[in-house]
Amino acid sequence: MLPLLVSIVAGLIVPGTVAHGTNDQVLADLDYGSFQNPSNLVRPRFRYWVNDASVSPSTVEQDLKDIAKSGAGGLELLEYYNYGDSDNFGGGLQAPLQADWTQYGFGSPAWKNLSLTVLRTAKELGLVVDLAVGPNQGAGVPAPYHDEGLLWDLAAHNATFSTTDGFEGTLPGWGTGELVAAVTGSVKSSSGSVKVLSVDSLHDITGSVSSSGHVQISSSQSSATTESHLFAYYLVHADYREVQSPADVPAAVPQSPVKTWSENGSWVVDHFSVEGAHLMASFWQQSLLNAEMCDLLREVGNYMWEDSQEYKAATWWTPRLPQVFQANRGYSIAKYLPILVGSGVQSSNVTYVTDEADEGGSHAQDYEQTLTELNAEYLGALTEWSNNLGVQWSSQVVYNMPMDMLANIPAVNGPETETLGFSNLLDGYRQFAGPAHLAGKRIVSSEAGAIMGSVYQETIDELLWGLKRSLAGSVNNFILHGWPMGGNYGNTTWPGLTTFAYLFSEMHGPRQPAFEFYSDWIDYVARNQWVAQIGIPKVDLAFWAKNTTGYESISTLYAATDLEEAGFTYEYLSPDNFDLPEAYVAHAILAPNRQAFKALIVRANETLTVAGVGKLVRYAQQGLPIIFPGGLPSTFSGYDPRGQAQALHLLQNVTSLPNVHLVSDQNLAQTLESLHIQPRTSTATNSTVHTTWRYDPTTKTSYIYIFNDAAGQPVNSTATGTITFATTGTPHLYDAWTGSVSAIAIYNQTSTHTTIPIDLAGNQTLIIGFHHPRKPSPPPPHISIPNPNAQIDALATTTLETKHNKTTLTLKRTYDPSPLTLPLSTTTNKTLPLNPMLAPPIQLTNWSLTLESWTPPPDIFNITPGPTRTNTTYPNLTTLLPWSQLSPALQNVSGIGYYTTTFTLSRNHTQQGGGGAILDLGKVSHAFRVKVNGHAIGPVDLSSAKKDIGRWVQAGENTVEVVVTSPLGNVLRNYWGVVGSGGKGARVTGALPGVGEYGLVGVGWVVPYEVVEVGVGGGRGGLR
Repeated sequence: MLPLLVSIVAGLIVPGTVAHGTNDQVLADLDYGSFQNPSNLVRPRFRYWVNDASVSPSTVEQDLKDIAKSGAGGLELLEYYNYGDSDNFGGGLQAPLQADWTQYGFGSPAWKNLSLTVLRTAKELGLVVDLAVGPNQGAGVPAPYHDEGLLWDLAAHNATFSTTDGFEGTLPGWGTGELVAAVTGSVKSSSGSVKVLSVDSLHDITGSVSSSGHVQISSSQSSATTESHLFAYYLVHADYREVQSPADVPAAVPQSPVKTWSENGSWVVDHFSVEGAHLMASFWQQSLLNAEMCDLLREVGNYMWEDSQEYKAATWWTPRLPQVFQANRGYSIAKYLPILVGSGVQSSNVTYVTDEADEGGSHAQDYEQTLTELNAEYLGALTEWSNNLGVQWSSQVVYNMPMDMLANIPAVNGPETETLGFSNLLDGYRQFAGPAHLAGKRIVSSEAGAIMGSVYQETIDELLWGLKRSLAGSVNNFILHGWPMGGNYGNTTWPGLTTFAYLFSEMHGPRQPAFEFYSDWIDYVARNQWVAQIGIPKVDLAFWAKNTTGYESISTLYAATDLEEAGFTYEYLSPDNFDLPEAYVAHAILAPNRQAFKALIVRANETLTVAGVGKLVRYAQQGLPIIFPGGLPSTFSGYDPRGQAQALHLLQNVTSLPNVHLVSDQNLAQTLESLHIQPRTSTATNSTVHTTWRYDPTTKTSYIYIFNDAAGQPVNSTATGTITFATTGTPHLYDAWTGSVSAIAIYNQTSTHTTIPIDLAGNQTLIIGFHHPRKPSPPPPHISIPNPNAQIDALATTTLETKHNKTTLTLKRTYDPSPLTLPLSTTTNKTLPLNPMLAPPIQLTNWSLTLESWTPPPDIFNITPGPTRTNTTYPNLTTLLPWSQLSPALQNVSGIGYYTTTFTLSRNHTQQGGGGAILDLGKVSHAFRVKVNGHAIGPVDLSSAKKDIGRWVQAGENTVEVVVTSPLGNVLRNYWGVVGSGGKGARVTGALPGVGEYGLVGVGWVVPYEVVEVGVGGGRGGLR
């Protein structure tokens, strides 16, 4: 496809080992590490913001050391440049330049040296590096003015004339640029800013325009209207800056004269052509790539990357669009330009439509489909270029633009979504993941953690909620937003450089009181990513989804909750995705080597395509269950009356097949059940839990991720009940907080299914792995539940943890005044009685709190000394309240709280006495750590801060120490009128932070337990 792009890099690459490679497929032969310790390639990475190349190498080196210390696997190097210093957010983010951008701009020798420093340091530390291909959002690079590879637009001009008089004169706008088309049309009616053009009156008269721009239009006495328009469209550049020229923006320091185009800022490239990709690649070859950088990229590089589409044009265009439109749609776009121009972000004041039944919408869809195909060429070119460098291409595909997002996701190695742009919508992630999974992509990435108005206020628990929800939507790789460069910067106060002028969260790193504890929660995320990247995703249902305008903002497509409540998993596919190699049917399963969908759902309000219907009919004939809720759809995308009529006829014919079902659009889950289509995970819980399923054929292990999303649920609500999994084997609990893997001892199992009780706090997750033996073997000992309705609640509340080895089941029985009958799955199926356990939980009171308050350093513009830390002790706290409620003096305090309390245990509840205890701190919102009797107990789940402390407790008095960190939001309330970044004050764009509830809040408990060991060896059951 791209011989020129290949030649650009061919002379620079030295043969050698590629560390991460270009294989973007599931089951790729890579270093995944282990569940206990995932490799850096599998771990989350931070978006690392460097404002410009003036930052010192020592600062960059220290930043990378801190990133490594946090537990992250690497970074995404993003050259921030004041977010382009352009018109984003109405220009509200513009700030005076604090460095000479002529000297320190993107692509300069200084930037090249900075990039090499990042790559060299990453190699020393074993980190993975992604590189943004351009500054700001990565959508452009420095380029000569009006280079052919830059973003294009159409300049629209028109003149009104009387139909009865005709027109003679110079074409309106002549000389603006190369003429694309001249079109005439008559206005049939108008209403406000909308004018209706008679489609029969639209004529392409481009061929009638002379070389000097003269045109003559004959009069018409027979026309029913008198108002006609002469439209003229010229090819021009959009001239959209990705980063402003240093010559054009305010500066706080002198700027060197701009002498070359490479010093003149950056321009957005054409995203609808190979030429745009070529311009990117050429700039890198000329200004950045050398033998050392290419070698380092192959050693530590992972992705070349571009952000979401945040640039503007009046009309999305590229010079080849008319040619490709004619070839792919079968007719000329020219005469329909009046209804298309102004379809970009910078729209016109008047909207033109036709008098067709759909107001010309079919032609607009054809235009958008053509844009989609042209954008795929751009993405494919950059993918090939990146692969030739020995790395992969990642980008946030299509969304924010009028194209089919689902169609183009397979065009890149690492498709990326985001929590902000997708509004944390689980359904949005399903839309994004479906095509990626069908294409076999190993990674579905996400720019995660950005929340408008939450800078320095986002808690770790809040961040994790977004990540957990994303995982439930099959996102499996997080680029955390973000990590600003450290060190001092011009006109920047403590806490340090803050991107987006204090508008978006979050500013991670040593400036945060929680930094020393980052590795706990990052390890948790890494282990979840390990599970989510292993093997092949399996999904129950595929929804048909064809749309070319719906991804300008992401919305939920299937709003009903019945499928989730029943346990069904589902994703979305565009009919364009049916051209992928794995989109075939075998044994009534769609994509058997990928998601293995059990049915395809096509709702009555969906938009069809002629080619898509052809594939659908073939699938139906091959036995795939196809469900039409609400009846057959009849709306098509694009203009092809004959083809659409034929397709609709074919569709109607397959409805007679026994596997094709026209059903009610209500309660789809119930309909599927009646058709004997069952989910892989059937849930019977008191609230909805979300699951994902991956199967690793290498180890013959099935992994199921379970998430209890508490959004909209009462505080302290839990999800209890059972989940039935359509698999057997030995179930194991994979604890993502500790990395431990232990066999589950309480479950039911048939020859095909396994039922396991769950008890999940709000926003808590669970990973269950089914180990499938390579040879048939009897199930290991476990506690069966022959009557789940009668037994599960008791076991769930009285058995907080169960473990077993070959001969013994060990139960930890907490307070229960009633006896319990224990069913065993031994060969004799005996039941064994358990005596009441009468030691009640112990409430933790009489806390002492030493609060380490963080405030700015003496010189707020010099962050080198770090924050000023002041300790104050608050003894004898009987109630755990937020710091802001303990004292008026603590209203605006951030930092670290050191809590201490004691409790007393009898010998019966220590290991020596055959017992132990559970520490239960409820829910904790920010990073924390715990010691019991001076021993660190390891990471604790923030959503349900329970931990078995049996190995550390002793008879008599025991000491608990809890260290809880906070965000910086509260303390910044005191300095909001003072703090700023790069000369931009926080109060200019960001609202004053609200008062956050920091510290331990609620009631803490110690729950004693007694250990009960049940011997099950040799087929005999007995208490020991």
